[in-house]
Amino acid sequence: MKIGILLSRIRTDEKLLIAAARTRGHEVVIIDNTATHFDLGCPSIEVDVLLERCIDHHRAVYALKIAEDWGIPTVSSYSVAEISGNRLLAEVALREHGVSTPEVRIAFTPDSALEAMEEIGYPVVLKPVEGPSGQLISRIQDKFTAQTILEHKRILGSYHHSIFFVQKYVEAPGHDVRAFVVGDEVVAAIAVMTNHWLTPIEDGGLVDGYPLSEELIKIATTAVKAVGGGVLAVDLVRTKDSWHVIDLSQATGLAQAEAVTGTDISGRVMDYAVSRASGEIENGSVTS
Repeated sequence: MKIGILLSRIRTDEKLLIAAARTRGHEVVIIDNTATHFDLGCPSIEVDVLLERCIDHHRAVYALKIAEDWGIPTVSSYSVAEISGNRLLAEVALREHGVSTPEVRIAFTPDSALEAMEEIGYPVVLKPVEGPSGQLISRIQDKFTAQTILEHKRILGSYHHSIFFVQKYVEAPGHDVRAFVVGDEVVAAIAVMTNHWLTPIEDGGLVDGYPLSEELIKIATTAVKAVGGGVLAVDLVRTKDSWHVIDLSQATGLAQAEAVTGTDISGRVMDYAVSRASGEIENGSVTS
């Protein structure tokens, strides 16, 4: 089978995915979105399935839309990438499916964003509506810090700085959890531990395997189903009361997660992609 991988650059995760595909006897076609152009009237990609691994959200959703219009199965789908890569759309979907998330406000001006923060109560987390996990995210402790950061946003002036996703800060018990969901299954989970409140694996967070309880499996799979299924990482925090989904993102940190869990996550992703190509899986779930 010919598996296309759409990417911005080949990182460690992509090397694992390429190796997993080749180990299974599949041909890999690398599609570099920085060097590829698309003729909308003439399909220019000849693959059985397209796995999206872009860094840029908009490049990902546009390329997925084009590929799907050409009849190429994708992982994840255009609609899943569109929703999961937009924190507002994802938040709405999660709430519609009863998934617990921190309190959120959306604002469109610095003044209304400050009002939203005051209403929620500090500390709050300010995030861009779109953008990679961990980027342009600030924990704001008080009104004075809020005013400073919002002034920076106003002066920077780009579109990404003009829509404010304000989330109540949820204290993690020394770590947060990332669950790797492939289709209908949580294939692995890890705890990310650090002294810093923001704990991305890629920036040196200490990683250990995390047990898969029924409660964790339920909220993680429900969260991914809420946005349409596929392959995603679900970042969660466990408080004394319940689990809360903090963010959805592309499944990254595969090397670290595989090392501490002993699970071949990249292989499971490739098996899922093959199932999408063969029609066994449609829109994220196994067909009946």
